[in-house]
Amino acid sequence: MTSASSPPDAAAPLPAFAQVAPSRERRRTSRGSFLCHAVIATELRAGRTAISRLRADTPLSPRPTIASGEEPFVRGGDAARIRMSASAAGPVGGDTYLLDIHVGAGSTLVLRDVSATLVLPGPHGEPSRWVTRLRVEDGATCLWIPEPVIAARNCHHQHTIEADLAAGARLLLREELVLGRHREDPGTLSARLGVRREGVPAVIQQIDLGPTAAGSRAPSVIGGHRAVGNVVVVDPDGAPGPAAATPDAGSAVMRQDPCTVQISAVAPDAPTLRHRLDAGMDLLGPPWAAERPPTWSAVPR
Repeated sequence: MTSASSPPDAAAPLPAFAQVAPSRERRRTSRGSFLCHAVIATELRAGRTAISRLRADTPLSPRPTIASGEEPFVRGGDAARIRMSASAAGPVGGDTYLLDIHVGAGSTLVLRDVSATLVLPGPHGEPSRWVTRLRVEDGATCLWIPEPVIAARNCHHQHTIEADLAAGARLLLREELVLGRHREDPGTLSARLGVRREGVPAVIQQIDLGPTAAGSRAPSVIGGHRAVGNVVVVDPDGAPGPAAATPDAGSAVMRQDPCTVQISAVAPDAPTLRHRLDAGMDLLGPPWAAERPPTWSAVPR
């Protein structure tokens, strides 16, 4: 795993299809792979959060939903709630997904998944790619709590999240990565996470995992673990929780700047990873953590 306090010299270029408005005529490549572009946007209308744009593109299917379970930060308040669902299996090798999220000034978005994302190998040995671009405006809040990304055997997947926040924006971003299904050899997964406030890096991290990633099994990376995850909380009123803490031997809470805290964890499996990230969330205190931590998970059911 590599991390840096400043962005690399050049960000990974977006695929050509993502640089122009997508069209239905080119949603598939000549080999049958998906090229899709979904969009989620919210804005404040008459003091309430409204969904201003919602574009599904097979197999990415964002759908409006209602509150479910207890949610960090949002305690029955105004918010737009979206769940991501898949209308086809994947990503499969050769697929490229692009998800654009724009949380307008003063609005609140709660984004969750219907189920885990299972990344599968394709018939031609090509890599798959998922790029998410998130923009959160001043006074807006984005709570993004996805289900795990599971790298199945023989897959080659690139997973990128780039978040750009205004000075007064709030963010809770959770990420869970799992190498292989139960009793399955892992696939190869390259995950990049970038969070910036007013263009200044807060968290820049890249981790390469799996059988073709040199050194990923070293004790200084993930050792014998099969799951790795992060929680990033950005609060303009000040980073919540302690400046640094180690809830257990597999997790750490780190304050990255006066407004940003990151929780990182490794674990032998997905349930243990979730438990460790939840334990780190408990240290942040309300409103980011529940008042009674033993009764709920940061990923509500």
